Amino acid sequence: SATPMERMQSCITDSNSPNDDHWMTLDGPAMSGGGVKHAVHWFRRDLRLHDNASLLAAARQADNLRCVFLLDCQLERHQQHRYLAANKWRFLVDCLRDLDESLRRLGSRLFVVRGQPLEAFRRLLPLWGASHLSFEEDCTPLGRDRDSAVTKLAHELGVTVLRGCSQTLYSQQVLMQASGGELPLTFAKFHRLLLTVGSPPAPCPSLQDEAATLPPPPPPLTPQLHPGFHRGLSNSFSNNNKTSSSSNGNTCNAASFIDEDAFNLPTLGELGLDQDEANYQPTPVLIRGGETEALARLTRHMERRSWVATYGGKPRYQSQLLMPSGTCLSSHLAFGCLSPKLVYAQLTDLYRKIKGGSSAQPPPLHIYGELLWREYLYLTAHANPNFDRLEGNPMCLPIPWCRDQAAFGAWSTARTGVPWIDAIMTQIRLEGWAHPYCRYSAVAFLTRGHLFQNWEDGAKLFEQLLIDAEWPTNNGLWLWMSGSAFFQAFGCAYSPVIAGRKLDPQGDYIRHYLPQLARLPTRYLHEPWLAPPAVQEVAGCIIGRHYPAPMLPDLDEAAESCASRLRAVYAALLTQSGTPTAASAAAAAAAAGGSTLASMQPPPPPPPLTSRPSRPPFSQASSSSSTSSALAPPHLTMATGVQQQHQQHAEDFVLDMLASPTIDDSMA
Repeated sequence: SATPMERMQSCITDSNSPNDDHWMTLDGPAMSGGGVKHAVHWFRRDLRLHDNASLLAAARQADNLRCVFLLDCQLERHQQHRYLAANKWRFLVDCLRDLDESLRRLGSRLFVVRGQPLEAFRRLLPLWGASHLSFEEDCTPLGRDRDSAVTKLAHELGVTVLRGCSQTLYSQQVLMQASGGELPLTFAKFHRLLLTVGSPPAPCPSLQDEAATLPPPPPPLTPQLHPGFHRGLSNSFSNNNKTSSSSNGNTCNAASFIDEDAFNLPTLGELGLDQDEANYQPTPVLIRGGETEALARLTRHMERRSWVATYGGKPRYQSQLLMPSGTCLSSHLAFGCLSPKLVYAQLTDLYRKIKGGSSAQPPPLHIYGELLWREYLYLTAHANPNFDRLEGNPMCLPIPWCRDQAAFGAWSTARTGVPWIDAIMTQIRLEGWAHPYCRYSAVAFLTRGHLFQNWEDGAKLFEQLLIDAEWPTNNGLWLWMSGSAFFQAFGCAYSPVIAGRKLDPQGDYIRHYLPQLARLPTRYLHEPWLAPPAVQEVAGCIIGRHYPAPMLPDLDEAAESCASRLRAVYAALLTQSGTPTAASAAAAAAAAGGSTLASMQPPPPPPPLTSRPSRPPFSQASSSSSTSSALAPPHLTMATGVQQQHQQHAEDFVLDMLASPTIDDSMA
């Protein structure tokens, strides 16, 4: 019956302090000596009060503390071009609202600043009289460049910077030093590295456990105190809720940086969503943001003791597991509502309780699979600014992918005519989430499996739509599943029909997201084009009219075409000196023959995603399932020369391998 905070505190060792090297980095003099110390804490991907070392240090030592979040106007301009989906903006607003409420309970508040970091801090740090700026490090290349620029600016302004490290389990510098500066390019090597490094640092104490109140923000400023501020105001700040909406969002009222109300939380309308998007929500809302929700989900997850005790068996294939559950944590980890160190600590604590107390053997690393896979991708991407693209990416094989707008458009808008793929893409667009198994299917279909399209375009779309998309993990997924990096045995490609039948045997998932197919008998649900016209008529779904005909006339032929091209590319990538060459790869792919995209059927326009059709309840099996015939034996479209009797084994291998990075079906 312990509260989430009590459960969290029980996992924290008393020996740790916010001055430990693995928690804090100090750039400039410590908070000591006379004078009033005004600290500004900059929230980014650490939208929480627990395990936030830089915030804790600032709160302990400052006389005044102002907590800020910068809403970069560059992101808002992206939104005007439909860059981020409504689900992602909605989740962010949830996180900011929850954080503001938590701070207000401690006598503080969240100040949301509209503007770009350098320009905002150049004006606001002197205006607020800040002596210290604190933030948690961003481990991505772009984030490190931004943090370096802000740190340099702070030094120029005489502001001391406090930096914590809580985005990942380990400091990236610590891991690289332990590896001798050599990046572990396989997950097995990364496993061995962790065995030498040991367990990650424990999370630092929660701010809520430190004191009943926080140091208050400084008193509100007045224009008379800073008469020159109006003349120096830059136009780089975006519109705020005190400014007329008729402006273009590039300027703001000069008084807005003096009026405290100008720093209120953003609205969905301010973020660029029209009324339909702002009002539309999946029914019910499946994933809400915020630290409070994250800790409650973690508590529910840890109450499921059986999966820790029995982890390591074969993955379960049930339709219900394809929907986000109350223990889904990936979105909260991505936005920093939940600390990965806290999850690791509670997993360790639970495992030891189940296995016999502190004297039990250390937990096996696979218990932390999801967290360690995330950690591996962060480490792999941390020094690679081109991790999200093919060109200039030393990890990415130079595969000459196609770029067919019709093919990509059909895949991205759920119009491929393959129900398993279309259901997945519909869920991603409507809800901003999909189970890892589903993501693997969608990625493989677009890239190496059937369409041979460039993985960069798919990665960008997932980044826009998926709430839990992080730059390292999202691009790592696409590099991995497209056969461009991490894994070499891609001589086989599992069929989306067979994968759908194995993961959604009764078709509940497909019926939920593609209700136009709901009345088809289960035996035809994964291949509706095989249903006789009379069956289609009775089901009220004529293929080519109510649901698209398959964009690929022959899935097996398309898969074999992609496999042939990949085999040729892999063979050509190694010259006599072992150096990959893009030219030889392109020539080999051309010699292997093109795909079957030229003969694909043009799909009808997609339905509007803001008007969700009625769907049968996901947990209720379809009444037509009783008419299902025996499923065909599972098979894969294999590389030429592989014997038929190995096909079942290959399918199980691929699905089990795909399950391996996840810690649990419901946690992903």
